Amino acid sequence: MKRYVVLGACVLGLMLIPAGMVCADDEAAINKTITEIGTLVNAQKYQMALAKCNTAIQKYPDVAFLYYWRASIENSTGNKSKALEDLNKSIELNSANAKAYVLRGICKSELDDKEGALQDYNKAIELDPKDSSAYSMRACVKLDLGDFDGANADLDTSNKLMNSKNEK
Repeated sequence: MKRYVVLGACVLGLMLIPAGMVCADDEAAINKTITEIGTLVNAQKYQMALAKCNTAIQKYPDVAFLYYWRASIENSTGNKSKALEDLNKSIELNSANAKAYVLRGICKSELDDKEGALQDYNKAIELDPKDSSAYSMRACVKLDLGDFDGANADLDTSNKLMNSKNEK
């Protein structure tokens, strides 16, 4: 009888876990995998990093950061459209990641969607007003759109944020 009660409690516990939630062992494995992917990317071993990312996404399809990393790799290897798809998925899974909006803005800008890029940089700044890269990237798009005053203001803000980080 005890065995059935324990089994029932386990099944009930699994049903109550929200979608996308992982256990501590999975979280440790995901963090280890992300670290390994980052190491491969830093060594410019993009194909190995991409293979590791693909395997991890198959196992953990609801982990936004894996899609972000795969997008980063795709962007680095010139596959902007695929990077954009993965960034859309990453943002769908976690809309609070400002860095995903910055990278998506970069992809959109390079695909000549300046207005879309501007919207993403604005969202990144809304989420993380201290992200100097979002301001500097937005300045580039503003330059492309002919908004020189806006670009200068963003570069000033970016420089102030970078200087404040360096002073700490």
